[in-house]
Amino acid sequence: MNLKDLKNSHIQYDWKTIFIGVRENYFTKDVISDYAVELMEIGVASGFVSELAWGVSSENLDKVMSEIKTIYFPKLDEESSILVEENRKLRFVCLSGIKDSCKEDNELLNKIAAFYGNHHYPEDMESFINYMPQEVPITKEDMVTRFDQFLKLEGVRFS
Repeated sequence: MNLKDLKNSHIQYDWKTIFIGVRENYFTKDVISDYAVELMEIGVASGFVSELAWGVSSENLDKVMSEIKTIYFPKLDEESSILVEENRKLRFVCLSGIKDSCKEDNELLNKIAAFYGNHHYPEDMESFINYMPQEVPITKEDMVTRFDQFLKLEGVRFS
């Protein structure tokens, strides 16, 4: 995923989004530089932003992430509701991309399940994860319908 995906989904983003996106592996570290360049292009620059625009090395990533948090949102703890909401935004964009890229229900459900496992098993996704036990027997079509409803509600939340 990259910043273009957020723009195409009309999702607002800032340093909190970038921070969560990199931390939760929605983005590579290169998005930090991409965002810094965007900020410079609109005239919102500082020495730190200019430095980030040149790139972030893997060795410095932890330090840069810590500095981003300290400079741009020092009072938020890692589990604050604001950062949780940023994660939900990113999840919505990522899951929308998965939906758009899959032509067949089994492929879609398998990719959703892989996402679920790679993103700390969000409880609100359990009803459409193909390997999770369900309260009543359901078909794969039912799971896809549940996923579509979930995505629609998340879309309304962020529109």
